[in-house]
Amino acid sequence: MAVRLPGRAGPGKLAKMSALAPPIAPVDLLGVPVHPLTLAEAVAHLAEAIARRRPTTVVSLNGALLMRVLRDPQVRDAVRVATLVIPDGIGVLLAARILGVPVRRRVAGVDLAETLCAAVAPRRGRVFLLGAAPGVADAAAAQLRQRCPGLEVAGTAHGFFPPEDEPALLARIRRAAPDILLVAFGAPRQEDWMRRYGASLSVPVTMGVGGTLDVLAGRTGRAPRWVQAAGLEWLYRMVREPWRWSVVKTIPPLFLIALRERFRGGRGGQARRGETPGTEPGGRRNENRSEHPAEDISEQEVRAATE
Repeated sequence: MAVRLPGRAGPGKLAKMSALAPPIAPVDLLGVPVHPLTLAEAVAHLAEAIARRRPTTVVSLNGALLMRVLRDPQVRDAVRVATLVIPDGIGVLLAARILGVPVRRRVAGVDLAETLCAAVAPRRGRVFLLGAAPGVADAAAAQLRQRCPGLEVAGTAHGFFPPEDEPALLARIRRAAPDILLVAFGAPRQEDWMRRYGASLSVPVTMGVGGTLDVLAGRTGRAPRWVQAAGLEWLYRMVREPWRWSVVKTIPPLFLIALRERFRGGRGGQARRGETPGTEPGGRRNENRSEHPAEDISEQEVRAATE
């Protein structure tokens, strides 16, 4: 199956994107920093990270992962320390809209990974594919070589390795010295793995990509572009892959939690102009609220929304 890339960038364009990459200010969504970027802006930011050899971690935030953030402090910490958190899912967009947080469009992780590989290919950029079932990373690598002439595959490894093999795997990644490391362990395992090892690997871009390698390898198909544009890819994939119901079923609870936060005075969204999180109108400190709204949402509330 041929992989459709959203666009390609030659060396001159990559250098231009790197030079023009703007500072990125995240917005707060239920205590999680989310970067409201377009695909082009995200690629520009990551191109700059590659040019400067600046270790950067990328999290693709969908509704299922956001719900895990609300339930699990360890997952919350793993997502918060990421350099770039992109909004990847209808649940995230819906929650942002309810709370008045300016996240208006989805940046699909698969699109970002593909486009970035295409952008670095003309200068012989290097990518390491890690994760998925045995054989998937190799098949994805073959597709990327075909679609992105000049791209060098620095290595591949499947995600089913015992803990005692991890030190050797980390050493192998360091020796390979890729520009991009795509980690396909699934959430939240990949986010925790990046939190623990991302900085020590000295890879410019380490990105959690979930099922992206299966898409690149042709094992999983994407929705037609008009379905993606309509924001219905989640429905298309659920029909074709019923096991994805475990992901889709997080959307209604997230909707309810966002509504609760809105009617409590907007807690969990952005503060109004001139105010800071954790304050009441007039600047008075509310001692019952933290600066991280996700910490104010009790486990009982999350459980009630999911039952």
